[in-house]
Amino acid sequence: MANSVPVRTLKDDAGSGNYGLALKVFSGTVLEAFRAKTKFWDNTGNIMAVKQLDGGRTAQWPIIGDDIDLASTDSNGVDKGYHTPGHELLGQDIKMSEETITVDDVLVAQVDVPFADLDLNHFDVIQPYAVKLGRSLAIDLDKKCATIALKAARAAAVSNIHSGGNEVVTDTLTTAATYAAWYTNDSPGSTKFRNDASSLARLMDEDNVPEEGRYLFIPPYMRQILRHETDVFNRDYNPETTAGNLNERLIGVMEGFNLILTNHIPQASVTGYTGDLVKYNGVFAGATEAGYLPAAIALCGAQEGAAGIGMVQASGLRTVIQDDERRNTKFMKAQLMVGIDMLCPWSAGAIGIWTDN
Repeated sequence: MANSVPVRTLKDDAGSGNYGLALKVFSGTVLEAFRAKTKFWDNTGNIMAVKQLDGGRTAQWPIIGDDIDLASTDSNGVDKGYHTPGHELLGQDIKMSEETITVDDVLVAQVDVPFADLDLNHFDVIQPYAVKLGRSLAIDLDKKCATIALKAARAAAVSNIHSGGNEVVTDTLTTAATYAAWYTNDSPGSTKFRNDASSLARLMDEDNVPEEGRYLFIPPYMRQILRHETDVFNRDYNPETTAGNLNERLIGVMEGFNLILTNHIPQASVTGYTGDLVKYNGVFAGATEAGYLPAAIALCGAQEGAAGIGMVQASGLRTVIQDDERRNTKFMKAQLMVGIDMLCPWSAGAIGIWTDN
């Protein structure tokens, strides 16, 4: 029998395909890709000192320098800490310094939605947009926290005040300065990273940083390779409160650090900020030792009053949704007025790799 020629009732003569006129039925759900979580911003109480400004633009944190070295010879009435009767006690010196943090300009996320689009839409965008605006601010500040933390880890020592930040930096020599090239996805690669974390912990021990409240922020690749470190998951070596769970991909504590996964560790140089905001620029491409590619960021000291980074806040989160009749749009914005900078470099650390090849 010959083939028939059916009439395709859903074919749009102006288009292609046989179903151009088919009705699109709303699924009832508006989809949005999963977005990055804010791990630095969400842990401000553990890693950051926060000051609410009540007038003024800058907050000051005085820093008291090194303890008096009683074992040194001193002419102010003592010799190696011991007083000789009859000699006048003239007082010994303690160095002082300060760190100041200045609030930035108002950081704003905003959208303008035409009334016409809202009238024709069969799904809601106002509530998702409102969430997105607030989250956009948090993500931006989360990335800035990571940049400032790295600058604190790179900070140089100040004589008689502090010993600077803590860094464990490796020249990969002939190997490319990438996570996968140096920290290979096998037992030797994970052991390299754990050894670096151990070295960073030792540096903090030598700086007398309290062992409690140490946090190590790592990228997803590092969490993946740490599954090879069986001791981290072995219940014989870990109490229930700190043991990891291999099947649930949980890594509790390693080398004294509470591990936190984040996607906001910079993996390329940050440029483009000008004026007072240049503090958020940084070289992180791994082409030089000073501009190493960070593989992990350590922060601690907030609970003891010596946080690695600090934030000043002039105004909290402000959100506005209003109709703009002159433009026939619904205007939405969220804004913050804060500033972030380093405070106590000895409470910050980083693990990094670089190569000049």
